[in-house]
Amino acid sequence: MTKVLEGRWIGMFLELVDYKNKNGHANVPAKYPLNKSLGYWVRRQRLVYHEGTMDLKRENLLYMIGFNFRLMAFHDWDNMYTKLLKFQKQFGHTNVTESNSDSQLQNWLVYQRKLYWKGKLHHSKIKKLKSAGVEMKNKTINRWEEMFDELVLFKKEHGHLLVCSSYGAKNELVNFMKVLRRTKDTMSKERKEKLNDLGFNWNPQQSVTALLNKERANEQWLIRYEELKEYKQQFGTCYIVTTSKNYKSLANWVSIQRTHISKLSKERISLLNEIDFFKDNQQEIKR
Repeated sequence: MTKVLEGRWIGMFLELVDYKNKNGHANVPAKYPLNKSLGYWVRRQRLVYHEGTMDLKRENLLYMIGFNFRLMAFHDWDNMYTKLLKFQKQFGHTNVTESNSDSQLQNWLVYQRKLYWKGKLHHSKIKKLKSAGVEMKNKTINRWEEMFDELVLFKKEHGHLLVCSSYGAKNELVNFMKVLRRTKDTMSKERKEKLNDLGFNWNPQQSVTALLNKERANEQWLIRYEELKEYKQQFGTCYIVTTSKNYKSLANWVSIQRTHISKLSKERISLLNEIDFFKDNQQEIKR
């Protein structure tokens, strides 16, 4: 690991510490409007952690400030429970799915069951959930339901259902995905509907490898972006001549961004606008 990359990591870590000091936690939203590069960086740390490739020193630093690698943060428990009671009153049951409620309540209920199975849910909360009609299923009774709940949690954490060990998925969950696709024609209508509501892709077009490559490409883009921010702070402009010996690779990257404006995502355009990237050409791009 080069000193330059290590320095950038420490710089972003210090920004995270500053965020925690101001907000009381270190769970930066992925699209944090005040510092989008920090939001992307935080998301990348979770990905690297679940890939099992995070440096131990970095992991320890993040743990020290209370960084949540799983990001299973929900609203106040009592507020979510009240939301559950309203759902029960409206539908007459507590079988919460994305088709009949918002995903947040479904994810919260899945997480409560998971805590219950692990013996980590307080007895008072168990009593409340059972009184509302929630079935605290034993994982030995219905293995399929347990694995489905694992799938819900995976989507909550990663934002997709491309399950693989690179994203921290257990081999058991990877195998479960294979079984689901193999048994599609014989699966019950109820189970198939639950999977469809979750956004399950029966014939995935995008491979896991392609997604990982996309994540790594995005990381490289952010590294160049941070270099450009440093350049702007030092020289007051984002314009770099391609003949510059000291900044040749960065100049080439800048040239590519200007040449391929139409291919830039909204997030990247927003980041570039933050440093007045396009104003050097008397143009601010909005999308």
